[in-house]
Amino acid sequence: MSDETNDQDARAASDLRHRMANTFQLMSALGRMRSQRAAEPEARRQLLWMADAIGTLGALERHRTPQGVDFTAYLAEMAPVWRRRHASRRAEVRVSAIQLFAPDTAASTLALIAQELVGNALSHGYPEDRPGMVELSLLKTQDGRYELTVRDDGCGFAPGSPAARERFGLWFIRSLAAQVRGEFSLTSEDGVTARLTFPL
Repeated sequence: MSDETNDQDARAASDLRHRMANTFQLMSALGRMRSQRAAEPEARRQLLWMADAIGTLGALERHRTPQGVDFTAYLAEMAPVWRRRHASRRAEVRVSAIQLFAPDTAASTLALIAQELVGNALSHGYPEDRPGMVELSLLKTQDGRYELTVRDDGCGFAPGSPAARERFGLWFIRSLAAQVRGEFSLTSEDGVTARLTFPL
């Protein structure tokens, strides 16, 4: 196969990723527009959640490589996006991550988990204009697995309380964690720490 053919294939793949990302972003924008017309607050909240999830998956398209999805670059791109989605909060978002190229399915699941955890931290950890920092880290453990951690210095919660279970949507996160054969834990001490350990 010639270099010219390889270049053409690479350009075609890049164009396809670009079109798919644009399609996802359009769907996300439509969801947000529709949410503005929703009469019920809960319907509005659910539509916004879906719009954000679609936007999150669309962002992955920009980071596909022959080795897999560049999840590190994805997190770096999304940190300011997540912050802007919660512009009313004074907390900042900081990312510290090793290089990780993830398979397509795993990347989509991890992206949704990261979005949910960061969104929960910003939404519920900093009431009454409280400043702070949400820290997202990704590292490799000694046993060869990976660890995704979202830690905030917010107001925390009472472990096991009904409000905590509803607030963090644990059923959703644990379901996603199972899809990547991950182990998920949540603790509240000087804020909240959510940790997902998973193999690839």
